[in-house]
Amino acid sequence: MDPTTYRVALENGLNLKEVLTRGSILHINEGYEDLDDHLEPETKARKTFEYIGQPVKSFQELKLDPVDEKGFIKKRIIEEGGGLPLNDENTVSIAYTGYWENENEPFDLVKINKPLVVDLKDNGLLPGLQLAIHSMLVGELSLFLLSYELMYGEMGIPPRIKPKADCIFYIKLIKSIITPKQGPINFSEANIFNRVHHEVKLLYSSGLTLHKTKNYMAAAQVFRKSVSMLHRCRLADEDEEKIQEKLLIKLYSNLAICYNKLKKPLQACTSCNELNRLNSLWNNSKMLFQNAKALRMIGQFSEAEKRLRSALKLQPNNEELQIELELLLQTRDSCKQITLIGRETLEPVNDNFKREVDTLIINFKNNVNLCKLTLPSGLNKDEMDYVKEACIRENLFFNVIQKNYFLDKDVFNDVKERDDPLWTSPD
Repeated sequence: MDPTTYRVALENGLNLKEVLTRGSILHINEGYEDLDDHLEPETKARKTFEYIGQPVKSFQELKLDPVDEKGFIKKRIIEEGGGLPLNDENTVSIAYTGYWENENEPFDLVKINKPLVVDLKDNGLLPGLQLAIHSMLVGELSLFLLSYELMYGEMGIPPRIKPKADCIFYIKLIKSIITPKQGPINFSEANIFNRVHHEVKLLYSSGLTLHKTKNYMAAAQVFRKSVSMLHRCRLADEDEEKIQEKLLIKLYSNLAICYNKLKKPLQACTSCNELNRLNSLWNNSKMLFQNAKALRMIGQFSEAEKRLRSALKLQPNNEELQIELELLLQTRDSCKQITLIGRETLEPVNDNFKREVDTLIINFKNNVNLCKLTLPSGLNKDEMDYVKEACIRENLFFNVIQKNYFLDKDVFNDVKERDDPLWTSPD
């Protein structure tokens, strides 16, 4: 029968576990409206193929690897995933499509845009699906051949569920989170570190997966949450402190990378400051590169160059560092800050100063390699008022920062007694 002839909808779907045990009652949604009647033909066709996978004529032709010892579940990975293996402490979001052998239409499906959320510890999944999902990593798409012995049994549920019939399932593991515990963590409790450490490791793995899929904002949020949990946790001894520091170094390193990807250089600098506090910056060329990149984006060219030169001493032939150094020097030259820096601060605001500020702002606005720029120190009130006026005229944000983003003591001593004006491009 043509599926487009159906004009009824179930109020709730079938729970196969209940069907197999105590039975189910079908409730028809009388207020259902067939939205397909109002769709254009192209939209209607597109909606038909929102599910994953395709039918298979012969299961014997499939080249699959066994998942369990008895061979009840066989698998082929179509798209690789990543992160830590799943366990009963995870809640996952999945999409799937199930087919019988040599049938063109799926007998069961969950679409990607409306995934099924499953608590792996407490769910109504059939054993075959449960074991299949446990074998997957986040982001993975796999084809499974599932034996009837772990699915619908010898009887089945005719006519929809065939008796003693194997089936294939295409499963996409979209997301995995730690299942919330019964009650929040009390960070003041003694001997809580092991639980926090375990959850942070799972969060860290989720953050890496999000970064891999270029979801940098979500990844940064996961890494930040992990950092907060580690800092709030009471430590029992030096061994726990070493484990904490090791994880913090990984988290701050990934945070710096994410913030640079998101064009948030101030936050990237803050992460690098924490790495320096943990003695894991100046001996790490990758993080010196990230720190230099962030400093370049806020116009701190001399500090950025210092970090790049240090990184090049660690890796003299690194092409990425050489490219960033060339970009830094070009960007510094284009900003032409030297005349402003050399001014006497007591001079009145004259036409030359205004022209220099206007040129600097226009150069900054047109430079795609800068997103924030810190002004030279020592500007008087009249000069800062003109800079603010010029920024407003060019639709730039102008504000005062009172936070130090440098690492060197001599630079810090130079800036800690004053407030530096900062202008930024509109987001």
